[in-house]
Amino acid sequence: MGTYRKSAARSKRTAKRREMAGMFFKWLLRFYYKHSPECHCGWAMKPFVKYTDKHQWKCIWKGCGWEAFEDSNGDIDFVEINK
Repeated sequence: MGTYRKSAARSKRTAKRREMAGMFFKWLLRFYYKHSPECHCGWAMKPFVKYTDKHQWKCIWKGCGWEAFEDSNGDIDFVEINK
């Protein structure tokens, strides 16, 4: 029974470390992309250039599929791109 307790405590520690590493990575991306909006999935969006007359961003995860752009009024609009 003692080895089970040790392994359960070890798995809780590793889960906590993974969670903290994910939080640090998320903070690092928000720091790197300071002026980018936050995606609907909760992660930072990175800027990209498709058209030169407006600002555009897309989610850092390829499976997410959300993009954002700034319209002529200065509002940020989100669009889900089907792949």
